[in-house]
Amino acid sequence: MRILGISSATKVISIGLIDEDKVLVETTVSDIRAEKIILYVNEAGIKPEQIEGIAVAQGPGSYSGLRGGLAAAKSLAATLSVPLTGVSTLKAIAYNLVDIEGTMVVILDAKRDEYNFALFGAHQGKLKRLTDDLVLPIDKIMAKLSEITGEMYLVGNTAGVRDQGLGGRGNFHFAEEIHSHPFGINVARLGLLKITAGETEDPLKLTPKYSHKPNIREYKH
Repeated sequence: MRILGISSATKVISIGLIDEDKVLVETTVSDIRAEKIILYVNEAGIKPEQIEGIAVAQGPGSYSGLRGGLAAAKSLAATLSVPLTGVSTLKAIAYNLVDIEGTMVVILDAKRDEYNFALFGAHQGKLKRLTDDLVLPIDKIMAKLSEITGEMYLVGNTAGVRDQGLGGRGNFHFAEEIHSHPFGINVARLGLLKITAGETEDPLKLTPKYSHKPNIREYKH
């Protein structure tokens, strides 16, 4: 099944098209506006007849970025009459490290001295969600991390936690900055799993999941 993945939740806009486990198109830019995503899909050489399903980063993330990405995904899904699903931005980021064994600690700045936060376990090329997507202050994040004894990999906006003494812990590792974005190709991969499991959304009802409570606390997929 060919799935188009769209991500505009962070400072980059990323598009990916897969056919099951084969990558057909993968491209990322940082200099276009989210409302130009459909044009960007066309410029990437993706033809409408290639798309059999659409997955979009649903949040958390940039307010305008999420709105633009979802608008494009919903419009394409409705026009092409293909299934649509939303993917957690944090899970898409964690998927960058899916081939590393350990606990993935995903953090994005949520403003107001809080962070979007989620834990995932990576084992044998698969991700297991360990927490919901949460919005927490740094002290509560540190408390959660203190309970983990295995290898941990922090990815995302790491600046706020780098000064918390984590570098001295042998089981804690900071992922490279390149892994801090929810790439469209991983949104497509996670979307394929959801669509084949029947977890699809009505284009008229799919909405962004912003960092504001309680919306993000309700996201468990």
